[in-house]
Amino acid sequence: MKYTILFLSLMFISNQAQASKQPNIVVILSDDAGFEEFGLYKVKKGVPTNTPNIDALADRGVAFKYAWTQAICGPSRSMLLSGNYAINTGAYDNKIYYLADKRDYKRKDRLPSFTKVLKDAGYAVTVSGKWHNPAGYDLVKNSKELGVDSYTTWSSSPTDYENILGRKLLPDETWERSAISDKPIISRYWKPGIIKNGEVIPTTMNDYGPDIFTTEIINFIEQQTKANKPFLAYYTMVLPHSSHTVTPNEVAKGKTPSNKHFRKGSQQGMKYFLSQVNYADQLVGKIVNKIDELGITDDTYIIFSSDNGTTASAKSKAVEYGVHVPFIAAGADVKKRGMTEELMDFTDLLPTLAELAGTSIPKHFNVDGQSMANFLTGKSDETKEVIYAFPGPATLVRTKDYLLEAVAPIYGKPEGRLYKTNGSHDGRGYENITHNPKYADVKAKFKTYLDAKPHTLPDDFNHPAWSSTEAMIRGRKHFDNKKRAIKHLALPKDYQFYDPSF
Repeated sequence: MKYTILFLSLMFISNQAQASKQPNIVVILSDDAGFEEFGLYKVKKGVPTNTPNIDALADRGVAFKYAWTQAICGPSRSMLLSGNYAINTGAYDNKIYYLADKRDYKRKDRLPSFTKVLKDAGYAVTVSGKWHNPAGYDLVKNSKELGVDSYTTWSSSPTDYENILGRKLLPDETWERSAISDKPIISRYWKPGIIKNGEVIPTTMNDYGPDIFTTEIINFIEQQTKANKPFLAYYTMVLPHSSHTVTPNEVAKGKTPSNKHFRKGSQQGMKYFLSQVNYADQLVGKIVNKIDELGITDDTYIIFSSDNGTTASAKSKAVEYGVHVPFIAAGADVKKRGMTEELMDFTDLLPTLAELAGTSIPKHFNVDGQSMANFLTGKSDETKEVIYAFPGPATLVRTKDYLLEAVAPIYGKPEGRLYKTNGSHDGRGYENITHNPKYADVKAKFKTYLDAKPHTLPDDFNHPAWSSTEAMIRGRKHFDNKKRAIKHLALPKDYQFYDPSF
């Protein structure tokens, strides 16, 4: 009898431990690929999917029709990591960092980060890939403060490698050329620049950066699974980006590894861009397969998204295609919903991960987002009423039924463009109601949304704030011209599905 009681007691303790075990979390973020690049969103009609693995991941959980971020990489990553909009991170654009109340946006302890929140909750944490987070976070210098146990990262700047190596690096034919400045930068693809836990890792032209970063994530998952420790693996991909080059797919067919760029607008550039999207999909498939192979699928949440709209399409623009990204959640106890019309934006990830991990965010931190944990697990069928984005000196707001984009007083467009979306997620069928008196109540409602999250950048380029810092001077130089005003508020040429008039 006593052995039976002992056995039952041990079973109870074992079940309790299993029930209280924290879930593993894998967050994957692709680089410069808007929602339209992924087959599950069906924007490119009559074209076979280029992302079968990511599409299949969505079938295992939920994909958001409406997921928003910032329109360019640095600010979007700040938004994702901290759970805050640009009005609180200060990161509006790669060229604009500004906080109206004079807070020091470079203070590494000013904002929360989901890496630190989970580390403090007992997680092993790794980061692999491109970091580029301007709102006070430097991965190499501040990994411990960020709660990161290990990292494998790429930087475009030679200085980051020179500081470690203690010698000057000279550009050669293996370096990339910057898509913006055309200056030589450290490669992220063939013979990539890799900094791993404070050391520069030697590479050759036979080494492909995305493969290295993926291997690091897979190795980490295997190690932590073997150690029976809950983990957070944050994979910030370098694919596809704006640097359209050969991938291992082309090399396997006889091409020579090369970092030569081809612009997306060219025939060759488009071919390589699509190949890069497809190769990113293959890498996601490898990670998902490894999780399945290890038998931890039911214990692991998998999140996939992208940092902003597609380069040479709508990246950095103040239109929906600039901020509209894929967002998929699967694994663990995520309810299989397929495509949902519920809303989310990048501010929601941090509180969601905290709740899923069974922890909380320190109360002294501001967080703009809301947890989606109950929605993901099926305890609720709703997320939030409204989502925002603040690309540069402009604002976008969306509900399920209406979209307000290109709100830019600095360009003389204080009311922006208001649309009734008619159940569409890609612009097809949007109805321009900006001046339709029938929708005065909708217009008034959107004014309350704008008032709730006011843009903090001054609405006049002559305001002294635009000359107050190097970042603001750089931002003014970029945005203060008629050509930029038109381009910033224009729809991408391939997706002009709705009326862009003011």
